[in-house]
Amino acid sequence: MPKIVDHDEQRRKFAVAAIRLIAREGLEGMTMRAVAAEAGLSYGSLFHYFESKDELLMHAVRYLTSSQTRRLNEYSSAHTGLKALEHLLCDDAIVNESSRDNMVVWLAFLYKAALMDSFAEMHTELMDGWFARILHLLDEAQETGEIRADIDTAFEARAIWVYCEGIGQQGLLYPTLLPVEKQKRLITGYLKKLVPE
Repeated sequence: MPKIVDHDEQRRKFAVAAIRLIAREGLEGMTMRAVAAEAGLSYGSLFHYFESKDELLMHAVRYLTSSQTRRLNEYSSAHTGLKALEHLLCDDAIVNESSRDNMVVWLAFLYKAALMDSFAEMHTELMDGWFARILHLLDEAQETGEIRADIDTAFEARAIWVYCEGIGQQGLLYPTLLPVEKQKRLITGYLKKLVPE
């Protein structure tokens, strides 16, 4: 009987391999041959799924973001408003040992997004969804009185997004100066400023 191939699992293995390589060696280390070897799969099979390194990098980023979305959806099913927002921001921004690789891959993706339209378009798509989620939770918090009624939630959602992007990048670059506990305090401290006195 012919071997039955799980194509989704093959794509997952290639994505995980690409993430590990980028985290260890940067974009330069993510050659197609190296990805196949890291995944423990044949070089030829990789091209059944991805035509280029760029396509593979995009898939790896979508794999990371979909994994994050599943985590956040599980939490949001039980929590709303400011509590859900704090969890979302900490999940996204805080860089620890387990999330370091993800942040390195994200920065590699941003580098490509600054140079190539296809990556820029994907970045806009992802950020539009992220902004909408932050805005929804802020609106929810405002409706229940958790945050001040005079806050422009659309403006605040952009400000929070930019602020937390910076925390993540600085947490990656300066882990000693900005350990996990301090990263979290920066996020919770910012949100406390939105609460009515």
